[in-house]
Amino acid sequence: MNNFTPNQFKSMLPGIPQIPQIQTPLKGQVSLGGGQSFGNVLSDMLGNVNKMMNKSEELTQAAVTTGKVNLHEVMIAMAEEEVALGLTTQVAGKFISTVEKLTQMQV
Repeated sequence: MNNFTPNQFKSMLPGIPQIPQIQTPLKGQVSLGGGQSFGNVLSDMLGNVNKMMNKSEELTQAAVTTGKVNLHEVMIAMAEEEVALGLTTQVAGKFISTVEKLTQMQV
């Protein structure tokens, strides 16, 4: 059986695009496609949920005090906040459950 090098195989099938090399993350870091660590992604997500909550609160206050804000925008912002907060609560619960299971594992 012949041993092919990657260049020989690529020349046999010229229409196939080159697959990028997967880089391994540093020890102790979980890396996602964008090169961000899990902690950074989680922090960004929590920041977005906080922004949604602030937007909902600001729109509600503006609707009550000035009345110049469209009620539909307020309701949509409140629904987005509710979904984001519910999802965040579910993710936090699953994360805590996973950590508890990992700490109970016997080596």
